Amino acid sequence: MPSKRICLVLIAVGLAPLMGCGSPSIFSSSSTSHTAYVTLPNSNAVAAFRIKTSGSSVNNNAEAQFTTIVGSPFPAGSSPTSVLVHPSGKYVYVVNRNENDISLFTINSSIGSLQEVLPRTTTGLTPVSMVMDSGGSYLFVINELSSSISTYSINAGTGALSQIAGSPFTTFNNPFSLAIAPSGKFLYVVNPDLTSVIAYTIASGVLTPVAGLPAQVGNGPRAITVDPAGTFVYVTNSADNTVSVLNINPGTGALTLLGTFATGITPTSVVALDTYLYVGNQGSTNVSAFTVTPVTGVLTEITSSPFSVGIAPLFEVLDPDNLFLYVGSQTANSVTALSIDTSTGALAETSQSAATGVSPSSMGVTK
Repeated sequence: MPSKRICLVLIAVGLAPLMGCGSPSIFSSSSTSHTAYVTLPNSNAVAAFRIKTSGSSVNNNAEAQFTTIVGSPFPAGSSPTSVLVHPSGKYVYVVNRNENDISLFTINSSIGSLQEVLPRTTTGLTPVSMVMDSGGSYLFVINELSSSISTYSINAGTGALSQIAGSPFTTFNNPFSLAIAPSGKFLYVVNPDLTSVIAYTIASGVLTPVAGLPAQVGNGPRAITVDPAGTFVYVTNSADNTVSVLNINPGTGALTLLGTFATGITPTSVVALDTYLYVGNQGSTNVSAFTVTPVTGVLTEITSSPFSVGIAPLFEVLDPDNLFLYVGSQTANSVTALSIDTSTGALAETSQSAATGVSPSSMGVTK
């Protein structure tokens, strides 16, 4: 079934984006089901839910129902902070921050439960964020304490990870989050210490820094994503209460700052949906929504934005069918669904949410 082109992003405390892009059109559906996986650092576990969605993407006429999967939550390593679902829907990867490794889980195709495959894969020190290319061939992990990026190839048949020759690749001190271009050619790393974004080219998993100085953004840069067309990079600046828009040179991957735009207080997450951009503001407990002007990247806040969510949003994830924006809150210990009107970009609160028991840190959803 066709769907409006989207970009799925998970960012929280340096957590990585997960992207999936399709062809543009407005979606409507009678019923669709996905499984979702949420990291719970304080419980050293991963919660699993089945989400049944129904309705239309127009006029916020959509509903979502969360059901806890049998056996959830599933044990992981120490302080799991970031989660990715493989495009095949067969595997889940979880970074364990305090254990310096990655857990691989297989997904039960019938009920969505998880089974960990041991042994875990070693990373650098304090892995905090990861991203995967759209084909599910390579996995990239930011190691905050060892200031490096670990790169792995993914075995399509087993999901097993193998470290690329030359990995881990050195980066500037204290990297925080990262994003990958839909083409799989470029990787972008946020560095709060330098208030900048460092660009890399990717060739068979090998990273090479793009020539020139890192692209400067605002103070306290935190969340990052690339738009589905691979034209713009967006970075939230949590100390400035702004979002920076940067243009991608399609040949070299180099970045040029186009502009900086006001958001709510303490923006901590960002997701891109074609010509719409959504920024989660933890401090003001709302979501700022913008339209994006093609070519120039100028952001214009849409009518009624920002939208109150009643909780302090830490991360956001777009529903694969464009019906909802899922918002995770560490203070409310929950994930809440906001319906999306794709004709206007407006968000609407729903009564649909999933209690996580303890603070969630990131979320991945199967297509």
